[in-house]
Amino acid sequence: MFFHTHVYYSKKVDENLDSLKVIGSMLPDFALTSVITWDNLHKKKDILDFSSYIEKSEPDFVSLLKGINYHNTVDYLTHVKYKNTIGYAYNSITPKLISLVSKVFLVDEKRARISSHNCIESGVEFYLLNDNPDLAQLVKDSIKEINKQKLAKVLATFYKKSEKEMLDNLNILFSFATNYDLKDIDGWVMLWSDLNKFYLKKEANKDLVKEAIQLSLEITKNTYKEFIETAISSKNTEIKDCN
Repeated sequence: MFFHTHVYYSKKVDENLDSLKVIGSMLPDFALTSVITWDNLHKKKDILDFSSYIEKSEPDFVSLLKGINYHNTVDYLTHVKYKNTIGYAYNSITPKLISLVSKVFLVDEKRARISSHNCIESGVEFYLLNDNPDLAQLVKDSIKEINKQKLAKVLATFYKKSEKEMLDNLNILFSFATNYDLKDIDGWVMLWSDLNKFYLKKEANKDLVKEAIQLSLEITKNTYKEFIETAISSKNTEIKDCN
């Protein structure tokens, strides 16, 4: 799921939510920047290894681990298993959406299916943000409150990267989370156009992007609430592979 969906879940299950938990709930998607991989912080082994490192070496960041755990729970239901079938986002994809996304991003069917699940996630995020507009400010405030330089150092040590590279990419991640009005379809068009340029190195047809987002909203409008309520009520805290 996208940033604010993870934060919404975290807020609902944790009465003592703090800024590090908020950031932790978004941090596995650091892979968007390509500075870490999608297996990092999404696969059980890497999460447990990172958790062990934090607990032993950086106890001031233990709250971050709670947020990563919250992210893992939502992504497992999104990607892997929801109601005894495949994850919600993949199960919600339609052939029409895959065909449209293939045209939007100029990719083959396999890549289009992956991006289609992201479009479904966009629909959930759109509705949750419109229902809970305070989420956007919570994310911005949390980013301001944490020590980004120290977080970059922690990540650099664990992933054997330079601190500057990690800090630069944290700023990119946070820009994706804060620079767009995701309560508005046009904000999603801008975000997806920029993500496509950054991640796939391709220009996207903005009219087709808008059409794909509108279709995703149509698909998710009657199911997003049940999905997020199911996630919240599951009270699942076991770390799993979630991609």
